[in-house]
Amino acid sequence: MKKIAVLGSCVSRDSFNSKFIPDYKDYYTCVLHQNQMSMISLAAEPISFDESLIDHLSPFDTRHFKTELDKSFFSEMKKHQPDYLIIDFYGDLFYGVQRIGESYITNKKWLFQKTSQYPKLDTKEEFQIFFNEKDRYLELWRAGVATLFTFLQVYVPHCKVIINKARFVDEYLDKETGTMKIISQSGRKKYINVPVYNKWWDALDNHVIKNYDVQVLDYSGRTYYSVEDHPWEMFYVHYDMSFYQDFTRKLLGIILTDTLIQKENLEQALQTAENEMTQLKSSKHSRFHFLDKLVLK
Repeated sequence: MKKIAVLGSCVSRDSFNSKFIPDYKDYYTCVLHQNQMSMISLAAEPISFDESLIDHLSPFDTRHFKTELDKSFFSEMKKHQPDYLIIDFYGDLFYGVQRIGESYITNKKWLFQKTSQYPKLDTKEEFQIFFNEKDRYLELWRAGVATLFTFLQVYVPHCKVIINKARFVDEYLDKETGTMKIISQSGRKKYINVPVYNKWWDALDNHVIKNYDVQVLDYSGRTYYSVEDHPWEMFYVHYDMSFYQDFTRKLLGIILTDTLIQKENLEQALQTAENEMTQLKSSKHSRFHFLDKLVLK
């Protein structure tokens, strides 16, 4: 049973939920999920906090805020030693970061400020990749990515990284009329310029794909849309069910290919070892035969 870790949003986590893929546990188990975390926050220094002040949140959101502060993702990765880590960069694109003292957290202020802890943090400036301080953001982001891959190489060397090339969608299916409507024009969700956001998503993905040894979940040629009866409601990254089915097929394809390659490599290694043993035995036999001749003389 393969162990999967997720560093990203619902676009990567939902396929490990029986609401979307009922039989996913037949293939693998999701041992760790770090929700919507910016690479900048991931690599930043831990921030001290009073656990009793992280209140007024659901258990899921409580854990999310704690992990933004304590940066426990790395220790959890060492503990679980997953076979695969699936990454998406939704957190960087949709939220950006906020500086806390000399550290950073993902800028989900709308959620974190509900707690009694947030006002006590040493909050500083907020910035996002395409709104302000782009160069600074990208510099910190690249450094965060480098920190992650260095950590994996040293502490979780057998873990393979998969980049999930999900994208924002701007169409949703109206459940009453059956017609397609535009999310960004609906007035029901925060407006975003979907093509611009997706352009930046391309840039972040491509940086990692170009510079690191990763595999990719690529949906090129497929079009998805959002739906009003999605379990988490209609949104830019809450897709129709065909996305989660495609995700699962592609992930299983990667795992199957890797398994076959590992089997082939193992068989080759065993054959090589067997050949070396045969050669060694033959060499020993030749030496003994030579010594026998000397004795007989």
